Amino acid sequence: MNIDITTMRGEIPRDADGLLPQSNSTYAENCHFDCGVITPLTADIDASIAFTFTPLVVFHYFDDYWFAWDHDVDVIRSPIAQDPYNRIYYTDGEYPKLTSADIALVGDNLPSAYYRLGVPAPETAIGISAVTPPNDDDGNPVIDDDPTNDETRYYCETYVTAYGEEGPPGPASEDVEITAPGSSVTLSLAAPPAGNYNITRRRIYRTVTTTSDAEFLEVVELDIAVTSYVDSLTSDELTATLETEDYLMPPDNMIGLCTMNNGICVGFAGNEIMFSMPYLPYAWPDAYKLSTYDNIVAIASVDTAVVAGTEGVPVVFSGITPGNISDKPVQLNQACLSKRSMVSMLGFVLYAGPAGIVKVTATGAGSVATANVMTREQWQAFNPTTVRAWSVGGNYIGVYDYDGDGDGVYDTVRGFIYDPNNNDLRRLTNTFDAAYADPQSDLLYVAKSDELWVSQASQTPLSMRWRSKVFHVPQGSSYSVCRVMSPSVIQVGIRFFIEGQLACTMPPGSIVDNIFRLPVMAGSKWQAEVYGYAQVDRITLAQSVRELPA
Repeated sequence: MNIDITTMRGEIPRDADGLLPQSNSTYAENCHFDCGVITPLTADIDASIAFTFTPLVVFHYFDDYWFAWDHDVDVIRSPIAQDPYNRIYYTDGEYPKLTSADIALVGDNLPSAYYRLGVPAPETAIGISAVTPPNDDDGNPVIDDDPTNDETRYYCETYVTAYGEEGPPGPASEDVEITAPGSSVTLSLAAPPAGNYNITRRRIYRTVTTTSDAEFLEVVELDIAVTSYVDSLTSDELTATLETEDYLMPPDNMIGLCTMNNGICVGFAGNEIMFSMPYLPYAWPDAYKLSTYDNIVAIASVDTAVVAGTEGVPVVFSGITPGNISDKPVQLNQACLSKRSMVSMLGFVLYAGPAGIVKVTATGAGSVATANVMTREQWQAFNPTTVRAWSVGGNYIGVYDYDGDGDGVYDTVRGFIYDPNNNDLRRLTNTFDAAYADPQSDLLYVAKSDELWVSQASQTPLSMRWRSKVFHVPQGSSYSVCRVMSPSVIQVGIRFFIEGQLACTMPPGSIVDNIFRLPVMAGSKWQAEVYGYAQVDRITLAQSVRELPA
């Protein structure tokens, strides 16, 4: 019985070595199977970007500008169409922040400056210094005794940033009694609170009573340095209605920032998830907060939904507007073990759970994606609480901390690739400290120490290794001929394992023809392992050259 391997795939550790599908491997390292054959991954290339420290998080701003942090950070781009300031927003556990091109690009450690995300409400009410009635034709103050002309009004103000972001109003002023139409009111304005808020303007509003309600209409917008203003406008001269009553700042402890496809930004703190006003990342109304039973570990957006991985069951939040967001607990008892393991894929989210890599769709369907790939016990070897992952080319690329010398210290990093389409696994030897998955190029940029590299972007192949399943053949079977189909077989080595023991090694450089003779070997359990630097299209073992299939 010949052994003929015509297509190749990755590992399925769950299956016994002899029960694997013919294409799958017992070990696959530094290779891919995009064309159905074994192809070595390629080496990284230097991106010519250097940092002043070893980052934990990197982010491509634009052109050659890269941001880096040495702590956990979640970054989103501005959801505002054609944002003239090129803003980004991020959470880092201190308080939510934003930065823009005019302040972020000075010096070596970028971003070099930032503002606190959100606009505070004024702390004190507008003061009423004087109410001055108009003068009559003789220059004397008008006295109007007709009570039907009396007006009671209130004033309030909001702060506005240099980006045009308007915050919530401060407390209303004391009531102002206007007994003579046309009176002017002198307002006293307090300085804004201290803080890194980028406040440059203030807007003053006053009430106008209608047949159904009293609402605040805009009187004037002033420079923030102005501390006094005389309001002499009539009601007909007032302009826009106050619309930012609930445009609150996000809390300091909000983290996990991400964006839904409908422009809603999302963050969380503890077991509370928060949603912003659409396309307004600075405005976070209290009414748009929901809670989960368990504390949230990580969130990721999928279309118009957000998946929250918790310390218990995952929850899917979905809705078109922040006011109609609904929550759906997933019927899957799989906690999220690592915040940085959660990755948004095409229509679903993957994260590291106790039993394997967990998959949750935007519709709320959940499963352990790797249930047929590896057992729970096998998954523990990947140290799932330390997994960090990125999505590139439809694959889930992860690294994890590993105790390389068995001393109990996890001071080594190992990598892997999980392919959700073929549901198999590969190993990586080329690891890194931080990474950024670029959505435009579908490339992975990786930080190694203080240098940035483009992962697998060179033409230089890495050393790959691929070991086949165990082929069960009749007792005492022997093969005298092997064919390795490869465009450069001289760069390929091969090993044979019989009954689980290494029986023969032919290193790269020793195979000069695709078809070659084998030494005398016999057994009932055969495995072939190819390694080296070239693609392998097919592996065939036969008892004679004549028996080799076409």
